[in-house]
Amino acid sequence: MQGAHSPAMETAAAPLVVDLDGTLIHTDLLWESLVLFLKRHPLQAWRLPFWLLRGKAALKENLAAHAGLDAAALPYDEVLLEHIARQREEGREIVLATGAHAQLAEGVADHLGLFDRVLPTGGGVNLTSHAKARRLTELYGAGAYDYVGNSRADLPVWLACRQPYSVTVRPFRLADGRQTRQLGAVRGGLFGPLLKALRPRQWLKNLLVFTPMLASHTLDLPTLQTSLLAFAVFSLCASSAYLLNDALDAQDDRRHPVKRRRPIASGALPLWLGLAASPLLAGLALTLCAMFNPLLLAAAGIYLASTVAYSVHLKRLLMVDIVALAILYTMRVLGGAAATGIAPSFWLLAFSFFIFLSLALLKRHSELGRLQRDGKDKTHGRGYTTADRLPVGIMGVNAAFVSLLIFILYFQSENVLILYAQPAWLLGIIPLLVYWLGRLWTLSFRGEVNEDPVLYVSRDKVSLLVIALCAALAVAASW
Repeated sequence: MQGAHSPAMETAAAPLVVDLDGTLIHTDLLWESLVLFLKRHPLQAWRLPFWLLRGKAALKENLAAHAGLDAAALPYDEVLLEHIARQREEGREIVLATGAHAQLAEGVADHLGLFDRVLPTGGGVNLTSHAKARRLTELYGAGAYDYVGNSRADLPVWLACRQPYSVTVRPFRLADGRQTRQLGAVRGGLFGPLLKALRPRQWLKNLLVFTPMLASHTLDLPTLQTSLLAFAVFSLCASSAYLLNDALDAQDDRRHPVKRRRPIASGALPLWLGLAASPLLAGLALTLCAMFNPLLLAAAGIYLASTVAYSVHLKRLLMVDIVALAILYTMRVLGGAAATGIAPSFWLLAFSFFIFLSLALLKRHSELGRLQRDGKDKTHGRGYTTADRLPVGIMGVNAAFVSLLIFILYFQSENVLILYAQPAWLLGIIPLLVYWLGRLWTLSFRGEVNEDPVLYVSRDKVSLLVIALCAALAVAASW
């Protein structure tokens, strides 16, 4: 463990050589630059295989030139940085030796200001494994430097160094019988971060697939089973979209006071794993649809394509992102309708769109409020400034009361007389909704609603009580 080796025991004459990818930072710059390149230049993806044919070093060079990576927006190992700073103060030479391209490695070194020398990939040489070991031995001699790494690719470097260090808790055993010592922050496993990145709490939104079944009073076992299938499918699709979104937004999320703790942004979940898991989850969802319900396959496919479009581009456009979010919420209702074969009424779709439009605006309104409190003007990767908070709030309140108007007009429809034995009970829902929506927006203007109103509601006792009372009134109207 880190505490087993005191900095005072180091020899000042022996350089401390530090790896970059997976060691100094909790991510890999090759994957980071690849994602940024695809995000900013999606129509140039065809160039990637041609760059790779010229060698991995050439691929890194071209990605570094096109990606525009910000060294300040990387997840650094703060414990390791503190150790490096202490060693440098004691007079040790600190060297950054990395397989990352020179442009990226020097950007990190310039940002940190802790390194006396940078040895990066360049000149057609991919400075990893044996190539790194040879380079360090040429410069300092065998056994004349200490090295901090993180993976089996570092075994040749560790074998040639004086004292081998690894940021991993489990030590690596070298061919000469030595073991690496742990240095830096203790890093956990992958299961917990992956589960967190799937955002299972967000699956609450997918309960909307049960709306057609409940609204039509079709409460039989086959309908429940198909609704459960739709819930599973939309949850898989949503988690797939969250992983893709977090991978694409990692650099922006790291500048955010809350989002920087997301597994991919923080480096707890490797970027490549998030990118690999996303299409696997989407494929599983579509396979389930194809096996059991072709109509649900169409609905899930459209929803999945819409979420990808939102993650890649739509969320960056002023107001387009708000409308897209409202549509994505409503598509969950349509997914439940596709699964059960129950056609949704005009009233249900109109009410759904406007109330979800209000919630989407509430999400942006709370984000802008947080931004304003932090003394910032503009969000990264979004089309809003703090000056937009008031108009966003006005539109949100208006959308909320348009949904209430639709609900009131619903009482004049034939559906009410057909579905409810005592529809007068439904009138009690109106003041409850007025109170609930008015309270949510008032709290948002006070800055007391977090950035996701759905999750806020799931933890808010008053909101849960209002929902329970509305459900009780709907049941009473049905008897």
